[in-house]
Amino acid sequence: MSRPLDAEEAKVPQYALLIYETGDPDWSTLDTPEKKEAMAGYGEFGATAAAVIRGGAALYPTATSTTVQRRGGPSGDVVTSDGPFSETKEVLTGFYQVECSDLDEAVGWASRIPAAWSGGKVEVRPIIDFGSTGA
Repeated sequence: MSRPLDAEEAKVPQYALLIYETGDPDWSTLDTPEKKEAMAGYGEFGATAAAVIRGGAALYPTATSTTVQRRGGPSGDVVTSDGPFSETKEVLTGFYQVECSDLDEAVGWASRIPAAWSGGKVEVRPIIDFGSTGA
C-alpha cells in the first residue's frame, strides 16, 4: 500500500499526477488509431475524475522544449539549449492537478490514467501550497 504522509504532506490536499510515457508522443495531433483510442481513454478519465481535477495539461514533445541554465550565479550568463536536459526512456507528457483527501485517494485516481496501464507510469507528488505556509 502507500507510505504514510509526513506532517507537511498531511497539510497538502492537492497532488500532481505526472504522466510519463515511453517514446515521445505528440498529442497535438491524433494522427493514428492508437492515439485516438488513447485520447478517448484520457477523455473518459477526465469525465470520471472531474470532481477532483483542479488543472492539468498535455505537453508538446521534448523536441519543442528549451532547457535554461544560468552560469555564474543569479547575474550570470543565461544559456539555453534545445530539447530536454537529459535523454531518458520515458518522458513527461502531461499532468493532472487533483484535490484528494489523502495519498491513497490520489494513488487510486492515478491508477485510472491510461498511461498507468499502457506502458507508461504516473508519479503522484504532493503539491506545496505556499499561500498557507507563509513562504
